[in-house]
Amino acid sequence: MECETFIRNIPQSTSHAKLKLELSNILHMPPFRDDFTNPPFNFENRGKPRTGALTFPSPDLARSFLSMYGGRVPQRSVVIRTNRLQFEPSIHSARPEVLRRIQSSPFQDPRETYEREKRNSELDALSVNVSTIQFGWECRDSVYSVEWEKECTARLTFDGARREFCVKMDQSNNRAGANGDSAEPSSILDDNIHSLLTINFDSILERMQSVSRLIVIHASQVYWVSASVEDQPSKHPVVHFSLMHPPSFQSEDNGLLNIFNDRDPPRQRWSSFTDDHAPTAPYISLSMRLVCASFDDLRNFKKFARDAHVHVHDFDYPIERRQLFSPARCQEYSDWLNTLPWTVAFQIEALVRSWLLSFAEVLSLRTQIEDILRLGGRGYTVAFLREFYSHAKTLYWYGALEVNDLEGQLPPGRPALTYSDPVVELFSQVRARFIYEAPPARDPSNSPFQCLRVVITPTTMILEGPFPERSNRVMRTYHANQESFLRVLFQDENRLQFRFDREIDGRGFINRRVKPILLDGFTVAGRKFDFLAYSQSALKEHAVWFVKPFQYVDEHGTSHTVDAASIIQSLGNFKQLSFDPNLIYCPARYAARISQAFTATDASVSIDVGQDARTISPQLAKEDRTYPRSKGMLSVDYTLPERSILIRHSMIKFEAPHSSTIDIARAFSTPSPFFLNRPLIMLLEGLGVPYEVFQSLQDDAVKAANRSLESLEASARLLEGHGLGASFRMTSLGLGPLQHDEFWRQMMDFAINHVLRELKHHARIPVPGKHSWTLVGVADVYGYLEEGEVFVCVDSPKETELIYLEGRVLVSRSPVIHPGDAQVVYAIGRPPPDSPFARESLRNTIVFSTRGVRPLPSCLGGGDLDGDEYNVTTRPELLPTHRYEPADYEPAKRKLIAHESTMRDVAEFVAEYINSDTLGVIATRWLILADQSTEGIFDPGCLKLAELHSKAVDYAKSGLPVPIEEIPELKDRRMKPDWNAPETITRENDEEYYPSTRAIGKLFRSIVLHAPGEVRRVARRQRRNMEGANLDEQLAGVLDHFYGEPDEPDEVLDAVRERVGEFVDPEEYEFDDNAIAGIWEHYGIYVAALRAICADYTLSHSRSNMLTEEEAVIGTIVAKCSQPRKRKDLMSQMREQTATLVSDARDEISGGDDMLLEDSLRRAWIAYRLAHKEGDSFGARSFAYVALGCIFEAIKEIEKQLEDTHYV
Repeated sequence: MECETFIRNIPQSTSHAKLKLELSNILHMPPFRDDFTNPPFNFENRGKPRTGALTFPSPDLARSFLSMYGGRVPQRSVVIRTNRLQFEPSIHSARPEVLRRIQSSPFQDPRETYEREKRNSELDALSVNVSTIQFGWECRDSVYSVEWEKECTARLTFDGARREFCVKMDQSNNRAGANGDSAEPSSILDDNIHSLLTINFDSILERMQSVSRLIVIHASQVYWVSASVEDQPSKHPVVHFSLMHPPSFQSEDNGLLNIFNDRDPPRQRWSSFTDDHAPTAPYISLSMRLVCASFDDLRNFKKFARDAHVHVHDFDYPIERRQLFSPARCQEYSDWLNTLPWTVAFQIEALVRSWLLSFAEVLSLRTQIEDILRLGGRGYTVAFLREFYSHAKTLYWYGALEVNDLEGQLPPGRPALTYSDPVVELFSQVRARFIYEAPPARDPSNSPFQCLRVVITPTTMILEGPFPERSNRVMRTYHANQESFLRVLFQDENRLQFRFDREIDGRGFINRRVKPILLDGFTVAGRKFDFLAYSQSALKEHAVWFVKPFQYVDEHGTSHTVDAASIIQSLGNFKQLSFDPNLIYCPARYAARISQAFTATDASVSIDVGQDARTISPQLAKEDRTYPRSKGMLSVDYTLPERSILIRHSMIKFEAPHSSTIDIARAFSTPSPFFLNRPLIMLLEGLGVPYEVFQSLQDDAVKAANRSLESLEASARLLEGHGLGASFRMTSLGLGPLQHDEFWRQMMDFAINHVLRELKHHARIPVPGKHSWTLVGVADVYGYLEEGEVFVCVDSPKETELIYLEGRVLVSRSPVIHPGDAQVVYAIGRPPPDSPFARESLRNTIVFSTRGVRPLPSCLGGGDLDGDEYNVTTRPELLPTHRYEPADYEPAKRKLIAHESTMRDVAEFVAEYINSDTLGVIATRWLILADQSTEGIFDPGCLKLAELHSKAVDYAKSGLPVPIEEIPELKDRRMKPDWNAPETITRENDEEYYPSTRAIGKLFRSIVLHAPGEVRRVARRQRRNMEGANLDEQLAGVLDHFYGEPDEPDEVLDAVRERVGEFVDPEEYEFDDNAIAGIWEHYGIYVAALRAICADYTLSHSRSNMLTEEEAVIGTIVAKCSQPRKRKDLMSQMREQTATLVSDARDEISGGDDMLLEDSLRRAWIAYRLAHKEGDSFGARSFAYVALGCIFEAIKEIEKQLEDTHYV
């Protein structure tokens, strides 16, 4: 029995919550709870109708309860309605997960649970009757243009548990109204013998296959909602949803046939509500208007909204039917795009697809756009449209402000743009301000390429870019035609990866939406694109390459038509390979080999190649190269002749007889710091490392973050240690703590929040010191090391001497998931003079022994020496006290087909991968199961998950997915550990999560974050400083400032002036007005580009979302996200953009390599004063940091020049 009691005679209709409430009235009163100063305890009841089980937190409570309420003649009784419940000892033990949940979870008041269930039941019984569903466009003159509508009989309901609004329309009930036809009635036919009942079999089939159409809106995606009476003669009650991204269009099978189907998900997902909605769904799905049947419906809806915590407004737009997206306008728009250069058409389509302009609005700009194209050319027009895009998005910010908010906030002469400004007027204003700067000519062999992106969502596609991206071999080959390539991502409406729950047939949706695009291509702005390939890292993001046919002129001047097929054919031979004969019959492996050509790499050189090693000559090593058709790591070998490499047979992946170039994917020239993470902490805790070790390291990290505001050294250490502010070179500016500078302080607050968020939600804890690093693994090609030995030499830029690790060292490789994925081996320390490592120490690597039965890297999560990085530390407190044998799994089987693979087979695989990639599910399931199980990481389910994880890792190359049904279930599916709660979780959902007693749970709860609320305040301030007047109008004021107006007192400005004055006269402007005007002009270009970056890299693609300038400078995104990987990817892309922006700005400020250093310093000082004059205007503060960097760089070079002169 222990803690479990069996219950009989429960009334049939009694809910679990009602039963628990009745029992709590007994269990939370004396004698079971004598001292009311103590909190009440949890218990749990469950079971089938009429019988159940009652679980107590302790055996003593169970025995005490049974002594009073158990047996045939109990001392006391529990009566519900007229039924007296019967209690007796259970023949079963309490379920461990249930017992753990009620013992460890915070008290959950049964009354609150009952009230919530009662409220949900009441809401379930309510509905809003809808007579008309409308989608349309919220016009800038405060009119709602209905662009699609359907009169129907529908119901709006609210699911409190899922926080979802759902509009449900039964197609069978609405078919007659939609088509104007009535169903043929049943008829009774008589003959001379007997009467026959003739049944309408179409009607029967219709009932058996009855389908409802659904519009599902999660509460979190509601931008605003109103419930009001329309200002029309009809006075209909109306509910209006304005959304941040389109709803989910679904269908549900309600027919009789579905009763017998208990396997397939009940719902399908679609790209539109109905077939006739499909043409306009990509453009008008953000605004939905529901005409209700009665005023009671508005009252019911307000109850829904109150439970969803959504504020309801009481206004309604006047409606018109303006035909903004009519078939005629659509045709006119499409025909026009076909006449424009591709890149110009792309930018116009980007405006429409981002819900910024309607067809009618963009067509109203046709004359001006064609005029700009004629006068400025293609590059100018593309740059201008990108600038207009950011301004159009900014309008949505001002739409949220009241007029009074703007009055007195903008400097004189700066008219504010408001939401109601006509698009044509805005276009003209932006055109008057726009300054074009042609991109500098760059060597395509070693510079990023400008990448166009298309995001395919369930309802639409979103066009972005061009953005600078690291190049690859294919892009370098066709660098003159880079605009013909698209990076295409498949994402959900919220810009996160697809996540289908049990209610949705995800496979069916992928087959309808994604697979046809991969197989047959798609059209963008009038151009047809076909699937090309992908890189292995991009596949994890569900991103692939598409290309449209183009003309390519080779080195001989001959023109060729290049398309997807010819590019693949040019890469090499994948057939009949002696070292991999089945390669061509495995689509996944075939695609993996092709992906090498699309891996981001640096410039290539030609080289003669030998075989039988994996080394590189010292001279060629200085040129930083690797070899592409072969793939692997190269380490320096001083015995090789100049400009040569040796490779192993295993490194050869396919034949490329017409190419002898090598590319570098990554050069490991500096060591990386060692950071812990949740899986590694869970593993080490299971292997005997005490929780206090991790808490101490985290406490040190928190203290270091909070101390970063105290000194320049501390702030620089925080930014550099976490890779923040690198684009703006913040750590090199020499700025001390600026406590009175709100912008600087806010930046540092965001930086601290970034660090604390990584600690709280990922346990990304730095392991400081000279003896903990993350290093790339290489093999001991000399055979010097014994089995179980490693050699580690670290050349840290922070240390004056080389660091040699010696003694017992923990080695692991992320991700860890098996108890044997962390091993302790012996580091040999400083090498003897006669060892090969004395001549070449292979710095910043961990050298593994090649002796023994099994290579150590393969013991660490199936690692290899193909670029894998390994965590190493000699800190004694992190060394496990227990050792577990490493996993040894069979090599992954490959999915082979009966014919040679084609790119259609690869496309089929990509679609299947998007639907069947379970790697993240397995990794998360392992962590949760290890948290829930009393056996921790040694639970059989965890060991099974480790094996499945190995298979899932190989899925991208083997083509064999891990079936979801093979993944072990959790111990407790009702509750998960608190550290697993998404960042976006709200307090009303807390009951779904229990406080984890594992180390990662304690670490999670010890950190509190505050920044998301603060970022909203900063955003409001930024809105007031976003817009500026015509730059020419402001230039006169700038010149007056330089030549007449004194500077406002400023400690930093005075210090910089004093430092500049050591080398040039800070008040002497020998460049006349032209120099000041030129820097002012570039300042305008910089601000426009920064505005575009802040508009592009938001987590939400809502028209009103923008990042703050502080976030862009630090290189973080403060907003919460349910999929942190998405935010990480966006931050990485944003940092690439800001790095390019800052680099171009520094080049412009410095004036080029031919300019005298003193003149460069004067220009940088002018730029800094200019930014200082602009104060809090958007972009000014970060431009000041760019100028400061130029000042300090010029001073450094002048001082170096003076030292050299003095030495001579």
